[in-house]
Order: sequence, then structure tokens, then C-alpha cells
Amino acid sequence: MHDLKSYQKTKNMNKLTLLCFLIFGNSMFLSAQDTLTCQFEKLFNIKAGMTKPDVLSYIGDNYKATLVNTEVTKLPAYKGSKGDSIVKEILSYKPDQQTCFNGRNTLFQLEFADNKLYKAYLSTMYPKSQYQEMITNYNSLRNVIKTDWAYEKEIKISGDKMVGFGYDYTKTKSTNKKTEKVSLMYIDSRSDDPTGNYLLEVLWANLSNTRMQNSNY
Repeated sequence: MHDLKSYQKTKNMNKLTLLCFLIFGNSMFLSAQDTLTCQFEKLFNIKAGMTKPDVLSYIGDNYKATLVNTEVTKLPAYKGSKGDSIVKEILSYKPDQQTCFNGRNTLFQLEFADNKLYKAYLSTMYPKSQYQEMITNYNSLRNVIKTDWAYEKEIKISGDKMVGFGYDYTKTKSTNKKTEKVSLMYIDSRSDDPTGNYLLEVLWANLSNTRMQNSNY
């Protein structure tokens, strides 16, 4: 039994290694016009349901990043939580170095529900003057994600002087409220301001082992 537990822990850590390589690791340069050579799809091999101590211990022992913010909230009880509130915690990091994202102010967030990992979020910013650089990064991410996430659905958002474009991805055609998914999007939060910024973001979420509902994506 001890050997089985050790194997499972090692397997989970190997999956987390792939995530950390994406965020903190060195780039591997392979010439390809539309594919980021950091193997972006490896982000989404991380293990949903890993406990916070396991995740943080591994990151702290192996990678350099600065924890810049911690946010803890209690979500109100709803039917899916069986009447109990869910403790949600968001840890925000600034990696000392990163791959895949070529903009500025790159941010990496881990989100936990009841102490279990269910979401990873990465973002970077580009000034409006660097639209071409941003869209190149966006298209590269899109092409690499599609290699493992076959089902792509276009999404658009709009509001007061804000627009966003992107895609949701799943590995299965049929989905439910807790289907694992990836979202890629770029957002212009001040479309009337030529000196503003684009936010390029990627989100991975897997609610299958949590009491969360799809509004928490």
C-alpha cells in the first residue's frame, strides 16, 4: 500500500512539473511559424484535485516565483454545495521568468476550492501599439491548444467600451456543467483608448472533483 501511495504522489508531481515548466521553465526553440515551442498543451496535464500543500511545496522547492496576492472568500451556499459554503482561495504569482507568454506583467494564478486545485489562470498584457505581436502570440497559443483539445467554440464578449474574442476548448463533443475546459481570449477593456492595453489570457478549469458549479469557471 505504501508503494502504491508513493507511485500516485509521484504521478501527480510529474503532471505538476509540466505545468511549472510552462510557466517558469526555459524555452526550447523549434522553428514553427504557428506553434509555440514551449509545448503549451502540457499546461493542461495538471492534476485536478491536488491539495494546496502538495502544489505549493513542489513549486516552492523547484521554481522561482513571487507570491503577490492571496485572496480567500466563502462562496454562498447553493444547491450544488449541499447547503454548505465553499472556501475559495486564489494565489497570484509573478514568475521570475516565463515561456509561452511574450507580453508584460505576466501573472499566474492557482485557484483552490476546499483546499483542492481546480483552476489555473495565466495572463499577459500588450500595449495597443503591439497588436501584431499580441495576435501572433494568440494565434500560436490557439494552434497548440487545438492539438490536444479538438472541440473549439468561438466566444465573444462585449460591454461598456470593452470587447473580447476567443475560444472555449473541450476534449469531448458532449459537455456538461463540470466538463474540463480551456479558454483562450484577448480582451480590450478600453476600446476607445488607443493608449490602453490588450489582456491575453488562458484559463484551465476542471470542476469534476469539486462542489463548484459552472458559473465558477
